[in-house]
Amino acid sequence: MLKDIAKVLVGATLTEMGWNIWLLAENMTPVKFMGLEFGFGSIMAAVLVNFLICILLVYYSWFWKAKEKENNAVE
Repeated sequence: MLKDIAKVLVGATLTEMGWNIWLLAENMTPVKFMGLEFGFGSIMAAVLVNFLICILLVYYSWFWKAKEKENNAVE
């Protein structure tokens, strides 16, 4: 179940990263949103953070295998 949620979050982070890259490509910076000004530096930082989060989520959702607990119970 958690891996399925992580797969959905991969799509959400890629979408946000694409939106941020689109803002930079169209030279729409600086953007003022709710009183905060987002310039080149803050948008690039957001893209890098989203990229790292996306890598971690992809690793968890598709490649990470949980370690099986060893049963050392006495029979």
